[in-house]
Amino acid sequence: MNSSSTTRLTGFASGMDTDSIVKKLMNAESISLNKLKQNQQKQTWLSDTYRQWNADLLAFRSNTILNMSLSKTYNTFDVTSSQENSVSASASGSSLAGTYSVEVKQLAGSATFIGDKVSLDPTKTLGNSVQGTGQLTTDTLIAINVYNDPKNPAALQSVTIDVKTTDTINDVVAKINGAKDSTGKSLGLQAFYDPTLQQFTLKTKETGAGTKIDLSMNTSAESQAFLKNTLGLNTTNLVATGQNANVIFNGNEITTLTSNQATIMGINFSFKSPTIGASMVTVSQNTDGVIKNVKEFVDQYNGLLEKINKAVSDPVYRDYLPLLEDQKSEMSEKQIEMWEEKAKSGLLRSDRILSGLVTKMRSAMTSIVDNGSSYNSLSSIGISSKSYQDKGKLYVDETKLREAIQADPDAVEKLFSQLGDASKGTSGVINQISETLQDGIKELTNKAGYTGNNQYDQSIIGKLLSNTQMDITRQTEKLYRKEGQYYRQFAAMEQAMARFNSQSSWLSQQMGGGM
Repeated sequence: MNSSSTTRLTGFASGMDTDSIVKKLMNAESISLNKLKQNQQKQTWLSDTYRQWNADLLAFRSNTILNMSLSKTYNTFDVTSSQENSVSASASGSSLAGTYSVEVKQLAGSATFIGDKVSLDPTKTLGNSVQGTGQLTTDTLIAINVYNDPKNPAALQSVTIDVKTTDTINDVVAKINGAKDSTGKSLGLQAFYDPTLQQFTLKTKETGAGTKIDLSMNTSAESQAFLKNTLGLNTTNLVATGQNANVIFNGNEITTLTSNQATIMGINFSFKSPTIGASMVTVSQNTDGVIKNVKEFVDQYNGLLEKINKAVSDPVYRDYLPLLEDQKSEMSEKQIEMWEEKAKSGLLRSDRILSGLVTKMRSAMTSIVDNGSSYNSLSSIGISSKSYQDKGKLYVDETKLREAIQADPDAVEKLFSQLGDASKGTSGVINQISETLQDGIKELTNKAGYTGNNQYDQSIIGKLLSNTQMDITRQTEKLYRKEGQYYRQFAAMEQAMARFNSQSSWLSQQMGGGM
C-alpha cells in the first residue's frame, strides 16, 4: 500500500526503516482484503466454469439431441436404380421401403433459343467488317419479355437491351445475363455464344411449361437484322416456351412436374434423361446406418456423462488458494499454472445442478416408454449399463439392437423420439433428455449467466461478484487511509525525536560551556 500524498519522514532522526515497518503493519491490515480478492477470483473461476457448462450442454442439446429427434436418424435407406444414368434417387426420413417403377418420357426443359451458325470474332466489335454477315451496322434496342416463374406463369418481366456497334458479342451476352426488370429483379436469363460451334444460345434458368422468352415485339428493321444476322435466330418464330417433365410412376402418369427434381413417396428423384422403358428403383432399409447413428449417440452421451461425473467428483485442495499478485511475482509461469490447476480443482464437487442433471438423465435412459411395443426401453433393445460402478455409462449389444430394428423399426424410433408426457410414460427417451438439459441450462444461466454476457450481470454469482468488488473498493480505500495514518504517526515521532535530539544537543553544549 502506498499513499503518495503523505509527507514521509523515514527514519531521519530515529534511524528506523519506516517503510519496512509500515509494510509489515499493512500486510497484517490487508489480510481481510486479500481474502476478499481470493474469494473474488474463486467466484470468477466458478462463473467461467458454469458458463462453459452452459455452452457445452446447449451444444449437446442443439446437435446430438436434435439429430436423434429427427426421423432420418432411424429411417436410413439404400437406394438403387436399374437405369442410374437416367434416374437416380435418395431416400428421406419419410421414405417407404419398396421397389418402384419409374419411366421418364420427357424431361422438364427451359424456354430456349438456339441460333443458326454465325461466325463472330468475340475479340472484335460487332460493327467491325470482320464479322461478315453478322456485322451490326447501327446501334439498336432489343426488347425482351420473360416469364421465368413456373409457380406464377403470368409474372411478366421486361427489359430493353441497348446493343451498340462498339460492343463485342461477349458484351451483349453480359448485358443479357445481367438484365434486371424495373424493380431490380434479375430476369434469370442465360445467354452464351460458343465460337467453336459458332452458335448463340439464350434460355431461362428455370424449367417448366410456364417459362417463356418473347422477342416478338422486336419488329424494326434494325432489331430484326440483329436477331437474324448477328444472333442467327429464326425471326419467324420469336417466342420460346419451356416444358414440364412427363413421368410415369408405378403406372400413374405425372405431367405437372416443372423441374427434373421431384419428391414422390418420400423419395427424392433426379431425372437425367428419358428412360428406355421403365427404371426399377429399389428402396431398402439400411439397418447398419441406424445402428451407427444409435451407437454414435450412446458414445456422445457417455462422453458427456463421464465429463459431468468427473466435474462433481474432482478433489478439493483446500491449501491451494487463488494466488495474489505479490505471490505470482515470485513464481514462474509453470509454477503458477500448476498451482492454479490445484486451486481450480473441485470447484463443482457435489454441485447440486450437475449432480441433479446426472440423476435425471440416468432416470430418462432407464425409463419405460409407452410406444405400443415390447421394445419399450433401452435395455429391451440392447442398451444398458453393466455395473453400478460405471456411474450410468451405457453399452450397446449390437446383436440385440439389430434384432429390434429389423423386427419393429417404428417402435425403436418411437422409443427415442416419441412426443408425449414423461409423467404419463409417453415421452421418448430423447425428448426426456432434451427437457432435462433445458432445465439444467436455465439453472446454470440463473446461477452464472451465459458466455459472452457481462460477468457482473444479474445472475447469482454476477451479483455476488458486484458486491465483492464494492467491498474490495471500500476495503482498499480504508487501507490507504490506514497507511497514511501510520506514516503520519511515524513522521510525528521522527519530528519529536528530532526536537529531543536538538534539545539534548543544546543542553550538552550548555553544560560543556559552564565547565
